[in-house]
Amino acid sequence: MPNIISKIITISLYVLMGVSVVLMLIFYFGGDVPGTADTPMREPVVTETILIWAGILIGLAALSAIIFPLIRMITNPKNAKKSLLGLVGIAVIVFIAWQFSSDEILPLATENPDNVPHVLKLAGAQLGTMYILLALAVLSIFYTEIRNLFK
Repeated sequence: MPNIISKIITISLYVLMGVSVVLMLIFYFGGDVPGTADTPMREPVVTETILIWAGILIGLAALSAIIFPLIRMITNPKNAKKSLLGLVGIAVIVFIAWQFSSDEILPLATENPDNVPHVLKLAGAQLGTMYILLALAVLSIFYTEIRNLFK
């Protein structure tokens, strides 16, 4: 059974790649929209089709990124527990960053439409999360190297 699934996945990936290559060739060699051919704003005739295809590929990637880990969690519940603990850990980090972020209006950017409390709080939480994760990554590198010295 896994061999059949592997063949189906391989064939579907070749089909997706083939369609992408054909669309790319049409994009570069298929001509331009009338009236834009010799202008700086030249537009290939299949621009909208390629944008739709890119959306389809992004959707397939997002769906795969959600479905396959769920299948893996169902088939291997021990790993599911570890994954859920990881998600809870990340949620705690984001919560901590949210609590420390400020929503104070910036006095130097009063005309900026993004200078509103909610956007500033969200940006602060994102920066705080990044800083916490960066610090954890550096600490884990140091921990691993020091641990390896004593082995």
